[in-house]
Amino acid sequence: LKPMALSFAAAETVRAAPSAPRPHASFRPSATSRKSSHGQTISGMAFLSGLFAFGRRRSSSTQVRAKGGWPQSFVSADAAQTLREVRWPEEWPYTEVDFSRQDESTDAGFYSQPRICTHVDDNFIATLTKHYGEVFPTYPNARILDICSSWISHYPTEKTWSHVSITGMNEYELQQNKQADDYSVRDLNENPKLPYDDASFDIVTCTVSFDYLCKPLEVMKEVGRVLKPGGMVMLSTSNRCFPTKAVNIWLQTGDLEHVLIYGSYMHYAGPFEAPEALDLSGPLSRLGFQDPVYVIRAKKKSG
Repeated sequence: LKPMALSFAAAETVRAAPSAPRPHASFRPSATSRKSSHGQTISGMAFLSGLFAFGRRRSSSTQVRAKGGWPQSFVSADAAQTLREVRWPEEWPYTEVDFSRQDESTDAGFYSQPRICTHVDDNFIATLTKHYGEVFPTYPNARILDICSSWISHYPTEKTWSHVSITGMNEYELQQNKQADDYSVRDLNENPKLPYDDASFDIVTCTVSFDYLCKPLEVMKEVGRVLKPGGMVMLSTSNRCFPTKAVNIWLQTGDLEHVLIYGSYMHYAGPFEAPEALDLSGPLSRLGFQDPVYVIRAKKKSG
């Protein structure tokens, strides 16, 4: 059967604490049973119990810390200040276990089923689209790349760019993206190299997906390679994820630490100016009634 479009609001079943990563809602579970991502039928109560468990951060006694208390001990009052005032560790502050996952099976199997749905709420989408609408026109006739993409990129309806390329895991989803001019099926965990020429894009975006990358530094270096000097990378994030596929360091940390994690990828990749963080969340997000909206972005150095 052809997958049906599903709004996040209709699909959501569980909300966790605002600072904890929450599960993506991809499909509406039935009252009695549903299929797990591995095809096993589980009861509705068991499914909901699993979601509650995924929505909570682990206690500090079970957390696997990166080097030197990173990133927990580097958090400031808010997202912008946290990234603006951070003193970066001299060396890459992560260990191999930080990028391990609960489910280490091939991603091709996990993403083989198309998910024609949204993984964040309508307010997040509207806010991100509005922000894109403010930034994209500053790069007239831009060539844009959306990595870890799917059937929608959340770009504005008013086109100010010349070309959009997208990469992602599921070909059917990529084929449905109406704003893309071309697509490439790409598993960046298997091969972090982007299939594009040097300095071929003005903007690179990634929406609520960089937390699934096991080789984020290699991918961010590739982003720097394909960006033109002065071009911008824009990573957006909230507090939802597929917990079995998100990397360990992401599940052990909250919103402000996530800002630092994304910013660190840009910092240690090399070719970028100092990253900045924008907290675009509204008051309802801070009360836990809407998904928070964070954008971490940086420009590629000129020359």
